[in-house]
Amino acid sequence: MIDTGATHNYLASAKVERLGLVLDKGVGRVKAINSAAQPIAGVAKSVLIKVGPFEGKINLSVVVMDDFKLILGLDFLRDTRTAMLPHVDSLMMMGAKPCVIPTLAGRTGEKNLSANAV
Repeated sequence: MIDTGATHNYLASAKVERLGLVLDKGVGRVKAINSAAQPIAGVAKSVLIKVGPFEGKINLSVVVMDDFKLILGLDFLRDTRTAMLPHVDSLMMMGAKPCVIPTLAGRTGEKNLSANAV
């Protein structure tokens, strides 16, 4: 998932062993909406990631998550010079290897209130 409200990139702690990642000590805590703040379990540095045709290395803060396996935040968007283009369901990466990646809009299951209903 790409989350413009997340400052860093996050990986679910359940995936660390399967991916064979080595963690450095984590500093700080993460607070998600409607949950208590939790400590960062560690940081995996220079992890190779592939998103569409893009390949590069990123740092991942490891936290306990049950909703998502990976959250790419503002660190990823800045480092890769990526712009979100929701009107065409795409990401446009403008870094060293420019490309456009199709996206799917996620649904949270929440009910929305129409502005007309107010």
